[in-house]
Amino acid sequence: MRIGLFTDAYLPDINGVVSSVVTLKKALEELGHTVFVISNHKSSKISLEDHVLRLPGLELKKFYGYKMSSPFQFEAFEYVRNMDLDVVHVQTEFGVGMFARQCAKNFNIPLVYTYHTTYEDYTHYINPMDLETVEHMGKLAIRSLSKILGNGAQAVIAPSEKTRNTLISYGVNTPIYVVPTGLDLSSFDRNNLDAKKVKEIRSSLGLTEEDHVVVFVGRIAKEKSIDIPIRAVAKSKDEHLHLVIVGGGTDEGYYKEIVDEQNCNDRVHFVGRVPKEKIPYYYAAFDCFVSASMTETQGMTYIEALASGLCVFGRRDEVLNDLVFEDKTGYYFDDENELVEKFDLFFSKSKEQREMMVNECIAKTEPFDTELFAHKALAVYEQAIDDFSQAFVVEKIKMVDDYVRLTVQRDSDREPIKFLIPLDDFFDLKISVNTILDAYLVENYLELQDFYKALKMAQTRALSVDCTAHEIEEYCLRRLDVSSEDAQTIVQELEQKGLINDRQYAMEKAQVWHSYGQNSAQIRNKLYKAGVDKDLIEEAISTLEETTEIKNAYAVAKRLVHNLKEQSNRMKRQTLTNKLVTKGYSLDVAKQVSESFEFDEDDSKSLELTIKKARRLYASFEEPKRSNKIRIYCLRKGYTSSQIDEILEGELVENQGN
Repeated sequence: MRIGLFTDAYLPDINGVVSSVVTLKKALEELGHTVFVISNHKSSKISLEDHVLRLPGLELKKFYGYKMSSPFQFEAFEYVRNMDLDVVHVQTEFGVGMFARQCAKNFNIPLVYTYHTTYEDYTHYINPMDLETVEHMGKLAIRSLSKILGNGAQAVIAPSEKTRNTLISYGVNTPIYVVPTGLDLSSFDRNNLDAKKVKEIRSSLGLTEEDHVVVFVGRIAKEKSIDIPIRAVAKSKDEHLHLVIVGGGTDEGYYKEIVDEQNCNDRVHFVGRVPKEKIPYYYAAFDCFVSASMTETQGMTYIEALASGLCVFGRRDEVLNDLVFEDKTGYYFDDENELVEKFDLFFSKSKEQREMMVNECIAKTEPFDTELFAHKALAVYEQAIDDFSQAFVVEKIKMVDDYVRLTVQRDSDREPIKFLIPLDDFFDLKISVNTILDAYLVENYLELQDFYKALKMAQTRALSVDCTAHEIEEYCLRRLDVSSEDAQTIVQELEQKGLINDRQYAMEKAQVWHSYGQNSAQIRNKLYKAGVDKDLIEEAISTLEETTEIKNAYAVAKRLVHNLKEQSNRMKRQTLTNKLVTKGYSLDVAKQVSESFEFDEDDSKSLELTIKKARRLYASFEEPKRSNKIRIYCLRKGYTSSQIDEILEGELVENQGN
């Protein structure tokens, strides 16, 4: 197989991407494949030597000597054409990376893309003032670009499961294969190192065998969080504890200031940049390895340290799940205090106990063998080539609302295929007539057709009827017969479009229903049934005007009072209060309304009517039992004994006079 590795960084530069490319090239060549590296150099001319094509570039010293080249390299197209590549494997995203994508398109070659760097973790380089808006917009741009680049390849290689999950969260639909970067394990084998040189490194820093020395190897940058192990060393009561920092970078001064602040200059040692071939000696010279970085896509320095037989200390991160096993191959920490505890635990072990951990550390690196790395990469290449051979050609394009209907065809099929694709995806993929779409991509969209139809119907409903997220989800589940997962996704889509908004729904409905005469309890219940969150319900209720609530309660009271003619005014107010509370009004509102209510009749007139009714009810009873029954009946209606006796005695006098 003839393979083109396109990268913006290559030897003599040293970083994670360079190491990966160098390792892969060597391993593939050892398996008999022809490998070309297409990179750049600080020059205005193209050069080709030993299968390495270097494009003109400019050095950016601010960014660790990174070389920037233009993606428009018309002269270089002929060089690449003559390579007769079977696959383009792009390692970076910028000048050379963009040139790689042009070559793949122009020469009709399948493209594989390795996502080495999670750029979200590096937005501080473009946001030195730490502005929230710049940070937010930067992350959105990175996610969008990562999605476009990922979906523009036939296959994506992720160095870890963590990176794969990140790409999926960005919306990358291209097949993603987890292929950890290989490592030449033999170069870290202590048996292959000069023991004298190893001792010289330790002694050159004034360190003895009794000292407990922790090493960090990597780029000196803020995202590496080297301040945590520095502070841990400063806080430790172990006078023999030292930290050696191997590497260079633009933030070295920043960390040296922290060392000065912590007053630990005698225990923190900056070595500076070290040639790649000497790195194994610096691992071998010390007792263990530490890194507090949370931005690693694979963590090659952890693997290098383990291959050297070093126990590693790392912050809890998904990328370390298969590498660090507590108290066996390393230790986890969250902050400098926990790191101090873990240092103490490790160095409290005997020399024999620590030696027993060495073999376990080395064993964890076996899956990163370079030959295995090459075989996994070749499997991805073969799958990408196969997928590319089954690709479709776009024949027709038609806009349909928020979607685009594509008509595609391939030679092996008798009939064209039609399917919908979201408008955003259409533009992200830069689709036009005659664009080639991979089979997996078409198959993915074909599987989504029922979902897109359901989404359109749910969208239509949301546009025609006020709905909550819960109501739309229920509509999808019961009427559209979609899965629970798809229903939730549809809800999220409509929320992002602003077609459903539970907060807005609660606020508006609460006001409308209140104006219609419904009380807060009724509104609360209706919002609850609509599936609105409890906190949003209470927020909406809090916006209701008390004057409107009182007005609504008064209207209800006016209807209720017609059934209270026989009762005393005192009893009427009490009954009104109870009934208003029962109907959902607060006790305060109910009391305020009942107390302010003006009744048409006074107690004497209503009592007379009540007594007359009681006389009819108990007409069959003999005196004095009849009078007692009448009295009790009136008392129950809220009248006092004195009021009742006054009327009954008056009636008695009147009857005696007659």
